[in-house]
Amino acid sequence: MKPAMKKIICVGDLCADLIIPYGEAKSNISAIKEGEIKSQSVELRSGGTVGNTCRVLGRLGSKPFFITDLCDDSLGRFLRTEMEKDGVDMSYSPLGEYGAMVCIAVLDDNNDRTMFSWVPPGSRYPTFSDESFSEELFSEDAVIFTGGMVLNNDPDSMAAVYRFIKRMKEKTDSMFIFDLNTRIESYGLNEIRRYYYDRYIELADIILGSGMEEFGPITGGSDLSDCASRLAKGVRTVIARDGAGPVLIAEPLGKKPESPEEDRNASEDDKGDADAAGKEGLSEAYDIKLESIPVIPVKAVSTVGAGDSFDAAFIHALSRGNGLSDCVRFANRIAGHVISHAGHLDVGPERI
Repeated sequence: MKPAMKKIICVGDLCADLIIPYGEAKSNISAIKEGEIKSQSVELRSGGTVGNTCRVLGRLGSKPFFITDLCDDSLGRFLRTEMEKDGVDMSYSPLGEYGAMVCIAVLDDNNDRTMFSWVPPGSRYPTFSDESFSEELFSEDAVIFTGGMVLNNDPDSMAAVYRFIKRMKEKTDSMFIFDLNTRIESYGLNEIRRYYYDRYIELADIILGSGMEEFGPITGGSDLSDCASRLAKGVRTVIARDGAGPVLIAEPLGKKPESPEEDRNASEDDKGDADAAGKEGLSEAYDIKLESIPVIPVKAVSTVGAGDSFDAAFIHALSRGNGLSDCVRFANRIAGHVISHAGHLDVGPERI
């Protein structure tokens, strides 16, 4: 594990979330029939997976930098203001010429959400180019975070983010944390997107993700432990969430020696051969420490933002030099608080 670094750079999506409380509205209509008058309204929030993570980091006091494709319209200005109110530095996200996309979240009777993406005329999904990344960024070590939503099937954009991360790791002693966040139901997993998943994973020091629906398609593993071990490959740590189940940590301990003599004479070429062997059998070629961290049971009010809040709390704790297990426990606590309270991303320094 690299030394703790305080500067945090988040790269990714920021959008407007339109929250439609359909389930509650239906309940209100039923109440009216019984003579009880209630009202309900649509709510506009700042959203996006990396946007949410960055915002929670700001609320926790991390003062993160956020690089996003920010648009020069009323929604773009609203989003920038909301982020800055929570302590996020938006100086590397200048306003551009395209409008903001909108994510429409329809909440059912149990507050479970169904998401729809809408790109209004004159708008687009967030995209990146080499010009998105200031030269100033390459002069200082950082914790870099992004997620699968930057893998948006735009080859030029996916390549630009990859080049930025690769260059940061070549020029500085930076750490890269990548959340799989596959969103296969929205983006699919075509050849070019899969190619860039592999490239981002190769650069990653830590991989985050949730359940077999994310880890399975990426690794081909049979269960979460197998998937995490395959991704770890002896060179990176994997943090696998599993809903209400324990969080799995797969921590690499190095290549397994076949004999004491091989252990003494192991070379970089040997490691390269093992790494090139493909996914099958990789979990058997390396020593992997597996640890399960229980999730504290809570009564869920809404699961919106749970994974993003977990990521933020984990990064916040890690950047301050805490061990992996403690980081996961802190992240579990913050995510549990978020899903058990009605307020959107309701966290702050008082939760630490």
